[in-house]
Amino acid sequence: MRAADISVRSVRSVAAFAALVATVTLSTVAFPGSVGGSHVSALAGRAGALNAKVAAAAGLGPAALRFGRSVGSPTQGRLIGGERLTESEALRIVPSDTAGDVRWGLEPLVAMIGRGSRAVRKQFPDAVLSVGHLSREGGGDVDQHRSHESGRDADVGFYVRSYSGRPLMPSHLVAFRGDGTAPSWPGAYFDDARNWTLVASFCNDPEARVTHIFVAAPLRARLLAQAERVGAPARTRMRAAELMQQPHGTLPHDDHFHVRIACPAHMTSCIENPAPRVIAHAHVHAPAHRPSGAPPVRAPGPRDGEPPPRALVTAAPKHTPTPAHEPAPEPAQVIKPEAPADDAPPASMVVPVDDVDG
Repeated sequence: MRAADISVRSVRSVAAFAALVATVTLSTVAFPGSVGGSHVSALAGRAGALNAKVAAAAGLGPAALRFGRSVGSPTQGRLIGGERLTESEALRIVPSDTAGDVRWGLEPLVAMIGRGSRAVRKQFPDAVLSVGHLSREGGGDVDQHRSHESGRDADVGFYVRSYSGRPLMPSHLVAFRGDGTAPSWPGAYFDDARNWTLVASFCNDPEARVTHIFVAAPLRARLLAQAERVGAPARTRMRAAELMQQPHGTLPHDDHFHVRIACPAHMTSCIENPAPRVIAHAHVHAPAHRPSGAPPVRAPGPRDGEPPPRALVTAAPKHTPTPAHEPAPEPAQVIKPEAPADDAPPASMVVPVDDVDG
């Protein structure tokens, strides 16, 4: 029998014991005096300690003890027993992406997004994170997405501000240029401070291990410049530089962060990276199948190849022009900006990228 199988069986045994403790606890409430409350509390504490010891002995991370299983890869997979992302005072679902209930993921991903939103709100009390699509409840195809199938991907919108610093709440994901302006929404700006705080939280999350943060190269440069301005630890800046990348041959991800986490430890059904796709034609079309109730989303482009090289040291972003007025009313739909500038940051490393979506 494989060690991994023994580890999983051990964890299941602990889970069964914990369930027994919960049953005894409920019985104590229903029949006072049958078992001392202090005795049950002590028993529950021992169960939690045993749970942690088994996990440590088996080499399991915290995610392995949670419900949910990612089966297959981000581009060809499904989600079993995932967790639904719920709104809070620090987090909302982008109005344009609420249809279809595409807001399910592995518990580590969902919890990480929640922690990130709270970390930003702790520093900026008026901050509310906008989140787009995760996965469907059971995983599988999501209309006009190449990935998001196995509960490990999330589209996280940017924090947007007015020139005076007032938070703006768009009804859809808004694209930004490298100078921080939004071509489709005059007077709206990329919020360097709040967006960097979010990225730093993802980089340092205590549970989920992020493997990719897909974002346009000019915005990556802005974020790393912001990290240097605020004196972020070198380790966090290096981690962010490794994770943030603009994928090649697809939409530039200039209107959201596409965040992907790694397969949790010992989740053998989870495939970390999809197999490379072979493109037979010059144009790649989105999947024809559309799940019932799924919302219309941004149209994808071709998605093969590798990303441009990346570097920790980046060119300084252009100065943001000063407008003479507050932002105009939000436009009805996003207008895609021109292609990213050719003066992207110089390279210090190259990391292969699997299929992503827009």
